[in-house]
Amino acid sequence: MDHSQPRRLEERLARELGLALLLLGVALVQTALLPRPLGFTPNVLLMLVLSQALIAGAANAARWAFYGGISLDLCAGTLLGSHSLLLLAAVLVGTLPFVRLRRDNWFLPLGSALLGALTYYVLFPLVTGGLALLSNQTLLQTHMLIIVLPGVLIVLIPALPLFTFMRWLESRRRGEVPVDIY
Repeated sequence: MDHSQPRRLEERLARELGLALLLLGVALVQTALLPRPLGFTPNVLLMLVLSQALIAGAANAARWAFYGGISLDLCAGTLLGSHSLLLLAAVLVGTLPFVRLRRDNWFLPLGSALLGALTYYVLFPLVTGGLALLSNQTLLQTHMLIIVLPGVLIVLIPALPLFTFMRWLESRRRGEVPVDIY
């Protein structure tokens, strides 16, 4: 009797539980410990999910978005599933236009962060119940200038170093050896 299949399932469940706990820890750090320059918290989960989508694909990043979104909802006290929907939308809009580009292109994480963060922050009031923004032009302009613009800039600043670091970690995990050709 071969017991390799249950062990694989157990290993997979343990890996998924570890990922969920890791993203819960990131959500706790993001909501409780990170400094808030000018009142804005850097959206670490958004940056991680977008980088993971570029490195491992949208299907893998969808799991990260789901776990991270639920964790962020639990830590921030928002509607359960709202951040998951926002992160999933950011992954789709932020990575699908760049599917055919090579992964070593420096524009890739910047473009993905720009599109993903724009999607996240523009859809945020719609998902969380702020439909009054659509009917009031002044509120919409205020939201775009005070929430969307700084939020996108805060995501763009560390996008390239974070993507490079996560790509390096993934290559180390796979056992790849970097080859420099002069």
